[in-house]
Order: sequence, then structure tokens, then C-alpha cells
Amino acid sequence: MENIQNIKFSVESELAKNGIKVQVAIFAVSDVSKRRNKEFQKMIDSIIEKLNIAEMLKSSILEEYKKFYEVIGVDGVPPAEHLLKLIERSGMLPNINKVVDCYNIVSAETMLSIGAHDLENISGNIQFRYTNGSEKYTPLGKSETEKVSKGEYACLDDEKILCRMDLKQCDETKVGGDTKKFIVYVQGNSATSDEYVLEGLQKVCNNIETFCNAKYRII
Repeated sequence: MENIQNIKFSVESELAKNGIKVQVAIFAVSDVSKRRNKEFQKMIDSIIEKLNIAEMLKSSILEEYKKFYEVIGVDGVPPAEHLLKLIERSGMLPNINKVVDCYNIVSAETMLSIGAHDLENISGNIQFRYTNGSEKYTPLGKSETEKVSKGEYACLDDEKILCRMDLKQCDETKVGGDTKKFIVYVQGNSATSDEYVLEGLQKVCNNIETFCNAKYRII
């Protein structure tokens, strides 16, 4: 953890005024595997069993994410809403890998937008800000850059967009089997308190520490 001790994180003041609030932690992990053990699966199943998805889909938290997209002119579905609908259809949480599953189940439970990025491919510091249209962005699963409109918001390092809005992650920093150090951020909006967002991050930290044998530090 020592060699990433000096990484800094910030949210642009104008974006914060409009309701975006973010809590962040950095992690060190020895292995990011796909396989869930029995204890992890039991925890996931227990949370899913308690979800009242029909009511959750009406939540002001999800509505505030959508309002933010509308103001900026982006047609998007909040990640938590997408997850809840997948769970509603299948009765299961999609299995990506243990790290992603650890924060996806928290996203489904709290309706917060959550992202993770491999620190090996992050340059400099991390910030949330409005875009000016000149940023470099390579969508997940693609090799060519894509133009970003002025006036969106994004999570960026000093060179590129890490996540466009809270909707589309970049390809360079996806968390996978080779990941050893990564960052997780939990993003709230004007319908959530700072405390609620921090509680969501702590749940993610507890999950990753327990089920991925990881160390973490909240920054």
C-alpha cells in the first residue's frame, strides 16, 4: 500500500454543488478470481432474498441519477437499476469476478453507483469533473478512443477518462485476474447523505477484505 500512499482524489466544486458526492478506498489484493466460495454466495443470496426490488426501482436515489443524466442530455440507466432488474429476472447476481461481485451486491442493496479501477494503469491523481470535450476515452471492450461531449461528467486520471458519467468504464483500468492494486469509489447524489455513501463504501471494503483477502485504506 505504501507506493500508492500519495494518490490524491478530488471532486470539482461545481459538480459537488450539483449533488455528486464520492467516497474512495484503495486496495491491495493477491488474487482476483472468478470463483465464489460458499460463504460469499450465502451472503449474496441472503441480501437478494431481502430486496424489495419493485419498491427500490421507485427510489428517489435512482430518480436523482436519472435527473442528472437528463440535465446533461444523456440517455442512461443507473447501474444499480440495471443490476436490480437483472436480479429480478434471474434471481441471481451476475458473476464477473470476486472484486466486482463484492461491490455489485452493495450497489444492488444501496442503489449507489460504484466503480473500480486497476491502479497499475492509472496515471497521476483522480478527479471527478465536468468534461470539456477534449478528453481521451476508450470504452470497455474496445481499442479505439471515442469522442466525449462537453458538459458530461467523468472520473479521470491525469491522462484519460476512467469512467464516463457513472455509466461507462474505460477499457484500460478494468479489474481482472492480473489486478494487484485497485481503487473503488462509491458515488451518491442529492438524494443521499455523505454518511450513506460512506456506509456503502464501508460495506464494499468489508466484503473485499473478507472474500478477496485484501487490505484497504479509505482516502
